[in-house]
Amino acid sequence: MSKKANQKAKLLYLQQILLEETDEKHMLTVQQLIEKLAELEIPAERKSLYDDIATLQAFGLDIIATRSRANIYRIGRRLFTLPELQLVAESVLKSAAVGKSKAQKLVEKLACLGSRYQAEALRASLKAQKYEEAELLCPVELRCSNELVPAVLEYLAEGKVKKSKEAASVIEGTVVADQAFYSWLFGLGSKAKLTGPANVKKDFVKYCKKVLNQYK
Repeated sequence: MSKKANQKAKLLYLQQILLEETDEKHMLTVQQLIEKLAELEIPAERKSLYDDIATLQAFGLDIIATRSRANIYRIGRRLFTLPELQLVAESVLKSAAVGKSKAQKLVEKLACLGSRYQAEALRASLKAQKYEEAELLCPVELRCSNELVPAVLEYLAEGKVKKSKEAASVIEGTVVADQAFYSWLFGLGSKAKLTGPANVKKDFVKYCKKVLNQYK
């Protein structure tokens, strides 16, 4: 890209740098902004940068400036706060309607809505939660129609086909046996059956009765 083209894109790159590199705990000075733009082969001077920041603020980007000997800037209000991102990400990961691989891709997209530091904090939080949930995993066995095998294997941790016949297969795996799992299993209807263990089957039956009782 030519220097002239880079200059035309300077506002966009400046916005990207501020969104990715700053938040309530991380700020950048004007000199640091100039250096980061220089890494992208975009020359910038202090005066022009002040004008660019003012333009982005007028456009609606919430840039908070702290006036001092070395003025510092950061992004203030975002579409989501970090706690809100964590809440949405956890809901996506626990959703019975979303497969695990798709859920992970959605979480990565959510992480991009914060700064890179917030994205790292979000991933660390979800990783810690994943380890906590690993302690709650229990083995299960399901029999389902072969058309559901890919979805079941994707949902279960360590899922594998134990037996397979022309119409149905038996699948083993581990799962956190909670309401999210029961809701997902209930949604599969008559095409899937939980065959073990007995205590999980018993809890699932209770869940089904509770749902059906709402329609009496």
